[in-house]
Amino acid sequence: MARCGLAALTMERREIDHPEAWNRIVAELPLTSALQSWGWGEVKRTSGWKPVRLALYDDGVPVAAAQLLERRLAGPLRMVYAPRGPALAEAKLLPRAAQQLARAAGAALYLQLEPPLALEEPYETPAYAGLRTAATIQPEYSILVDLGPGEEAVLAGMKSKTRYNIRLAARKGVTARIVRPHDEDAAAAFEAFWALFTETNRRAKLLQHARSYYETVFRAMEQPGGAAFLSLAEYRGRPLAAGLFVAFAGRVDYLYGGSSREHKNVMAPYAMHWAAMRWGMEHGHRVYDLWGVPRVLTPESHAYGIYRFKEGFGGKRVRFPGYVKPLSPLYGPVQAVLRLRKSWVNWRTRGSARDVL
Repeated sequence: MARCGLAALTMERREIDHPEAWNRIVAELPLTSALQSWGWGEVKRTSGWKPVRLALYDDGVPVAAAQLLERRLAGPLRMVYAPRGPALAEAKLLPRAAQQLARAAGAALYLQLEPPLALEEPYETPAYAGLRTAATIQPEYSILVDLGPGEEAVLAGMKSKTRYNIRLAARKGVTARIVRPHDEDAAAAFEAFWALFTETNRRAKLLQHARSYYETVFRAMEQPGGAAFLSLAEYRGRPLAAGLFVAFAGRVDYLYGGSSREHKNVMAPYAMHWAAMRWGMEHGHRVYDLWGVPRVLTPESHAYGIYRFKEGFGGKRVRFPGYVKPLSPLYGPVQAVLRLRKSWVNWRTRGSARDVL
């Protein structure tokens, strides 16, 4: 079979409608993400997106898979988006996959792709035929910690202050536990997470979804081949830090979290993360994704403090690029309106038009 020229036409596209089959395909592709798992599509369905799962085959072998999320923008105008996707056998397949996915997108204004490439410094975006670079919807930068070497090596790779604070939390009597959705104490643990999460967002002037959205994350990401859990750090019986994590295809992702300003000296957030890392290692996961950190690393950044905290756990700062394939001449004007709207929301929420990350 040809591998160039009209080769894109040889990819076979199949819609997959079974959670276990879909997750197996996505998890076995080397470049993948939990946001391409079945559960994430069900999460996004609750906020108005329609998921469609398409596997792309070459000679009968799956080489790419995209969970496409479709949403109406206004009237008949709609976009199609693959969060941290498509999943790929190798990066060079992206333009071929994009051609097939654009056909599936039909009359959408544009197709947005955010492949899980995890580019390292100098973070240069690869150019692909038929695709334009674009701002991402998911956080563009993150920090990935390699869990493969085990606990002692992971601790040794941290900054000394972070390592000290993890041990200090233990000496102060902070305890951290992992709670899964089907555990008896799941409801109480989620209540504690929600209180800390909303407190933190109010303090930082950050927007959030309705509570039901995060409840769906906790429930739906506990799925075939994947898991969801809360890491809850407590001091004298009082929850001080909590995070909502998902695990899929060898990775643990820290999606949401919060902490109290009470008893800051006991370093509960460090204990919370260390418990999640240890859970990941115990269950054979290789990568710990601390999720979003700022694009521009200056003290003036709204999230600079978050970056300083997260970088202490070691790992590499990586970049996830965004691409767009315009499918309508209205793409440009609509994008300009969407950017203005986002800047207005930022200003209304935090007094600045700049994005948090």
